[in-house]
Amino acid sequence: MSGCCLFLVCHAPLASALHAVACHGFGRSLSDVEVFDVLSSQEPEQVSQAIALRWHELKQPKAVFFLTDMIGATPYNGVVAFMKRHPDIAKGVAGVNLPVLLRAITYRSLGQCELLAKLGGDTGQYLQTISPLQADR
Repeated sequence: MSGCCLFLVCHAPLASALHAVACHGFGRSLSDVEVFDVLSSQEPEQVSQAIALRWHELKQPKAVFFLTDMIGATPYNGVVAFMKRHPDIAKGVAGVNLPVLLRAITYRSLGQCELLAKLGGDTGQYLQTISPLQADR
């Protein structure tokens, strides 16, 4: 498998803000990064449904890589809910920041495991791999 579809799922307006800065840094629009700004009124299942809808619109890519902001919060729990239904296609990390996003964009042509390894090298204690086996926290 080569290449990952990146899904950036964070509390509003963080996902859009990170995406905008990444676009600025790369000097172009990054339309291949899917951005989800999760509102405070949304529940994890609503987030999971929004992710599933976009995944279907994209013709169900076989490799999805999630970047989310905070472990145990609604965006994270929505991602975990999606991953539980699609464990074979989804990997991801929680604790995203601008350097992690830029690195993920740079290496998105790699497979999921390779991308995860590239992110793991420099991230330290603040980034955690997301597993579909994790319970909602």
